[in-house]
Amino acid sequence: MIPAFDQNGYLPPGIHTATIEEIEGIFGSGSEIRRVQMDSLRWLMELVSQASVLRIVLNGSWVTSEPEPGDVDCVLLAGRDWGKNPEIEQQMQDGLPFISPQIANQEVFDSFVSHVFASDRVHRPRGIIEVIR
Repeated sequence: MIPAFDQNGYLPPGIHTATIEEIEGIFGSGSEIRRVQMDSLRWLMELVSQASVLRIVLNGSWVTSEPEPGDVDCVLLAGRDWGKNPEIEQQMQDGLPFISPQIANQEVFDSFVSHVFASDRVHRPRGIIEVIR
């Protein structure tokens, strides 16, 4: 379940898990830009299902109450078979409309989750979303 936003429009600090349907219900509507970004996120999820990706974490203004976020920030944890589906993996690395995923090994992924994504630009703590597949 996705918790309510705080007074800054952020999720409470921590990793909040959600299905793609829950994510769409909270973040994928409300404005045309959010609907289009949700389409790109669904496209990413289709690609992820064909590649060796273990975890997907969403961040940035997209997981806030911002009505028109610029993009969907995300980091993907590459699995041990990353590299075995080069066409799909290249599509993810090239990015999708409104999404430029960071594809990371465990160390880099952990750094994104615990440091880079854990606060905003002025170091206010905020929550992130991990997609349950």
